Amino acid sequence: MSKNNVIRSAICHAIFWLVLGNAVGLLMASLLSWPECGRFISPFNYGRLAPVHLNVQLYGWTSVPLIAWLFYLFDLGKARTTLLAEIALWSWSIALGIGVYSWLMGSSSGKIFLDWNGGALWCFMLAQVILWIALFHAWYRGQAHWTFSGKWSRFAALMFLALVPLSLWISSSPDTYPPVNRSTGGPTGASLLGSSLIVIAMLLVLPRSIGIKGHLWQEKKLWMLWCAEFVAFILLEWRGGSHHSFLQIGGLALLLPWIWLIPRMWRDLTWSSAVLFWKNSMLLWWLILVLLGWLEFLPSVLDRMKFTNGLVAHSHLAMAGFTSAFVIFVSSVIGGERIARQFTSRAWYWHGAVMGYIIAMLICGWLEGVSYEWMSVNPFWRIMLYHVRFACGAVMFVVSIHWYVAMMKGNKRS
Repeated sequence: MSKNNVIRSAICHAIFWLVLGNAVGLLMASLLSWPECGRFISPFNYGRLAPVHLNVQLYGWTSVPLIAWLFYLFDLGKARTTLLAEIALWSWSIALGIGVYSWLMGSSSGKIFLDWNGGALWCFMLAQVILWIALFHAWYRGQAHWTFSGKWSRFAALMFLALVPLSLWISSSPDTYPPVNRSTGGPTGASLLGSSLIVIAMLLVLPRSIGIKGHLWQEKKLWMLWCAEFVAFILLEWRGGSHHSFLQIGGLALLLPWIWLIPRMWRDLTWSSAVLFWKNSMLLWWLILVLLGWLEFLPSVLDRMKFTNGLVAHSHLAMAGFTSAFVIFVSSVIGGERIARQFTSRAWYWHGAVMGYIIAMLICGWLEGVSYEWMSVNPFWRIMLYHVRFACGAVMFVVSIHWYVAMMKGNKRS
């Protein structure tokens, strides 16, 4: 099996989890539109399905393509590294499957996106260790073929990845307080800035990591700005404060220049024509995510929407919109034109359904923020918006099945 086959295998794993995550999400949407259906699936109620949907999308659909990116960077897929790559890939999926069983049985840490608990947590940590061993083995065998900077930048990445299992164990604990303001229940600007800077770092490193070189001095300036904003994140995290704090609002506004800087940096780079659709899609979702995210953080907006479906809209803008476009773009770049074409098929249906979903939940959240009467009377507008939500989810589910079938057929032909 070649490196390309290992990458395609990883992408197939990712799309499988996308299909499963979308199926569970569609089931959850049906329970909101027709609550009486819940008696047919008891005891697997909404509360047990939610962590499955969230974590399968995060650790399956959006994380496995990043593993494929690591396979590409460390040149896994040669004769003596293929087996380790496959073991790492299946270990990850098996651990996630154990997590799904655990959440369906009602076991959870109670923390959103960090629901790992008990045996499922240890299995997932083991999968991360196996992945690290596979990457280290590939680094050890391939270091002679890399430049000095390539060799040691990969080693630095390995040292960072070695901390991930421990970080997961600490952050999953209920004793570790989540990044929200205790007095308002809303997010802090620092927490949103910090998570977004990780994404920006990946966007900055992507071109050079796949051999597309731009203007070195321009890259250095952007990295200097990134480092300055990371220092600002540390200071804001130390200072604390809610979305009523000018410092927190201003700190989150540091993200706004990146909606122009990233496209400007990539403008002069040479990309394959096959990946341009998803590159442009990703950049458009990035612009909407950063701009709308900052506007939603403003006190008058967040106070109205933070305990409503407005949060659902924002999370789907981040995951189904930007992050999905990003991992599809990465998969297309490292996997070749065939994979790019397979993802481009039915892509407009995906984008349309995601946008429809986001708009419906934004409207729903805004109306919910007016009064809490909807909790008892379930108004007509809310019922109709939930039906729109279900319809958009159904389209995304069908598109994900189409992608999976196309990818499997492509693998058989290769």
